[in-house]
Amino acid sequence: MKKIFWILTSVLLLASCEKQSELVISMNADVNWQTEYIPSGTNVHFIISSESQTTPVQRILLTSSDAEFRDRTLLDTVLAIPAKKANVSFYSQLPYYKDSTVVTFFARSYDQAGNTMVFPIIMHVLPGAKKLREIDAVTMYSAASSGKSAFSLESMQPVYIPADSTKVGWFDLLTEESKADKSLARIWTSKSGIRFSRSEGYNYSEATALSLQNAWPNQVKSETIKDLKADDVILFGKPNQVIGVMKILAVFDEADVEQDRYIFSLKVIE
Repeated sequence: MKKIFWILTSVLLLASCEKQSELVISMNADVNWQTEYIPSGTNVHFIISSESQTTPVQRILLTSSDAEFRDRTLLDTVLAIPAKKANVSFYSQLPYYKDSTVVTFFARSYDQAGNTMVFPIIMHVLPGAKKLREIDAVTMYSAASSGKSAFSLESMQPVYIPADSTKVGWFDLLTEESKADKSLARIWTSKSGIRFSRSEGYNYSEATALSLQNAWPNQVKSETIKDLKADDVILFGKPNQVIGVMKILAVFDEADVEQDRYIFSLKVIE
């Protein structure tokens, strides 16, 4: 019995003397991830804290993992001045998910001795669609006029056609026929990789980012679109990525080419 007592005492002493981890890390977020479902697109503020008892913390990494977007690195920072205590504040917007999704965030800390520790947070994220930016009643003039006859996707405004036409989203095309009879060609073209698709069945007023993304793969696309007229609904984007949708509100083919113009509205995925 006495021998058993000494064995138990030895085990307890060894346990109490076991070396504690030299590196610790914790993470929190400004959303109720423990009990609530978080909407897609939420901007989350992460606070990551790491402490090392002996060797300075050198690097902090934040990653996420989910079924739709797989593994992503959100933050990878090497401390300019390593310290035994480090706090990192970081904002990250949640992606827009097609379905309710479990997303795991991993905060990892590394010290100069090569030790590493990880702290996970599990969020349940609701599905949602990206917001659309609406731009109403844009006026773009004919290429035969002295007005702005191109459209910039950077400024989202009409611009003058630059010497390098790849710098704009699209521009009005001046044809030999339209020059001869001073008419509006009603043709737009792009040299920047933009593709157009006329879609009579697409509901412009009810457009969402998700409906655009679902429709785009099935569209017949071209870098030039012809016979532009009022009420045309036109999807546009890169070959494998939709950017937005526009609706032609009016086309004016006046006697004076200076007043030939198009008026249209757009909805663009932000």
